[in-house]
Amino acid sequence: MISGLALRIALAVAAILAAGVAMTTVLSVHKFERTLADFLASRFTFVVNDARQRIETQMDLGLPLTDLQGVSPMLQQYLQDDEQILSIEIFDEAGTVLFSTDPSFVGDLVAEEWMIAWRTVQGRNVWSELERDAGVVGMPLRNSLDQNVGSLALRYTREFLDAGVGAQASRMLIVGAVVVVGMTPLCILGAMALIRRSRRELGALSDDLDAVTKRRAEDRAGSPEFAAFAATALAAHEAIDAATAEIHRLDEEEAV
Repeated sequence: MISGLALRIALAVAAILAAGVAMTTVLSVHKFERTLADFLASRFTFVVNDARQRIETQMDLGLPLTDLQGVSPMLQQYLQDDEQILSIEIFDEAGTVLFSTDPSFVGDLVAEEWMIAWRTVQGRNVWSELERDAGVVGMPLRNSLDQNVGSLALRYTREFLDAGVGAQASRMLIVGAVVVVGMTPLCILGAMALIRRSRRELGALSDDLDAVTKRRAEDRAGSPEFAAFAATALAAHEAIDAATAEIHRLDEEEAV
């Protein structure tokens, strides 16, 4: 039988353990998501950088970005080579799409978040965004005068990222559940051992004080100092008896 007090202590410890495991799981999954997102961004950065070099080679001949030849077929080739690429756009400094693997995007304005990310980076640094349904990797385009004239932007599917994060979250939840379920019986056993030991110690102390109080009347006349000690010991004995009685009362009320 499990005493009520031991059960309550065990449940409190188990709740704290479960909260700690849950927090650790959330932080671990978030870190995994960021790491996997950075890995995917690095993978598509190679594609963006290759396209940027080919485009800037044409601009080095003095051609403006709007007059470049063969850009759309080149972007289509990148799209066909990797099924995880959703689209590739090239937009100018005003945010207007000049070239795209989806012709319906040409002439549209890109998202404000893209413009902010592009303007934030310096030199040839890569910029990236993580949208609800896709990831975005971009890189500035510079002409022969080293002027920033626009940017490349590659959108890739989040299916691989979401599937990886979902699988990792499931594994972490299973591990966390196993830890909590496995530790809860240990918490109960530990609480029972703690309560049992406390009872024994209180009982032994009570017995010792009983022996002292029996000699209280005999020794009071012969030794005033001992009489004072006996009075103090009696008060402590009564307090211990009250604490022991309260523990027994809680056990009886909460016994399972």
